[in-house]
Amino acid sequence: MNSRRQFITKAAAGGVVAALASKTAWAGGSSATGCSVSGNLSGNLSNNHDCNTTNIKGLGPSDWKDILGTRSERDSYGVNNYRWKQVFGERSPIGGSKGGSDRLKSFLNRNGVLSTNEALIVAYLNVKSGLYPPPNGQDAETYVQGLYDDVSYGAYGANSEQRLIAAVEATY
Repeated sequence: MNSRRQFITKAAAGGVVAALASKTAWAGGSSATGCSVSGNLSGNLSNNHDCNTTNIKGLGPSDWKDILGTRSERDSYGVNNYRWKQVFGERSPIGGSKGGSDRLKSFLNRNGVLSTNEALIVAYLNVKSGLYPPPNGQDAETYVQGLYDDVSYGAYGANSEQRLIAAVEATY
């Protein structure tokens, strides 16, 4: 009888430990649910690399605005204040308030309300700098162009832009 109790106790404890190591246990909650913005958007926690919320700490728009304004900071993060079209190709900024020849920094504001274009730029800069990895080893440009296309075509439902913004905010 004692051996059965010991077995049941050990099996139950093993289940708790296994749950703590599972992606749904350590990647969920109010913070990010995946290792990338697209992982947060899809809710799909499967990924080709080991990650958790402790290694997806990106920077926000204010941080990037400061970094893009200082050459030494840009160099240390490996990013550049490119023009929109250098990152997004022929895709126009969403909402049309700025054009493709405007630099990334000009899209970043400090008012605390993240726009879709800002969210895309923040995602791009965080991936480009290596602060969090893109899925399947994509380069930062391909990754963010895919996010742009998904949002533009409403791949995440009627609230695709709001979902993108929330997914990006969950990573910084």
